[in-house]
Amino acid sequence: MPGHTGGRFAEGDGSVPRRGFLKLITVALGGLVGAVLAIPAIRFLVYPAERKIVDGPEDLVPVADADDVGEKPVRVEISVARQRDAWARVDDVKLGAAWLVRRGEDIVAFSTTCPHLGCAVDFDTKSDAFRCPCHTSAFDRAGNRVSGPAKRGLDPLETKVEGGRVLVRFRRFKLDVPDREGA
Repeated sequence: MPGHTGGRFAEGDGSVPRRGFLKLITVALGGLVGAVLAIPAIRFLVYPAERKIVDGPEDLVPVADADDVGEKPVRVEISVARQRDAWARVDDVKLGAAWLVRRGEDIVAFSTTCPHLGCAVDFDTKSDAFRCPCHTSAFDRAGNRVSGPAKRGLDPLETKVEGGRVLVRFRRFKLDVPDREGA
């Protein structure tokens, strides 16, 4: 037969058999389909690991009735109903604690974590001051550093009174540094 190449495409010296060409096209299409399916699957697996979500109130968390906060500091636990971190979902998660103090009509909050090395700060009614039992740092009612190795005062937390409830935004701060920086 004139022009018949015996099952090969005639392209000079590098001719490719028909079956080899079909295999090459099949593998290329299969790889393309696999990549199209793999990219969303990989994103599905990796994306949740990169985020941390607190369900419910993400910003301010209700911690106490405003009427229960007076001139004497009140210690409150800060927790959220549900927290989701990647694929894990946990109910009733304790984030930390805060000291609430009323100043006239305003209510202020301080982290109970000592800014020196992270011990829990208590309120001493005899000396009318916040005290760290670990390294004897002391802070006045306004959270200012009075004495001890702490390099700054107590860390304030954002508060808001809404519907008779005190809401607090919990944050962690770097320890043993003079300037307040988020952790």
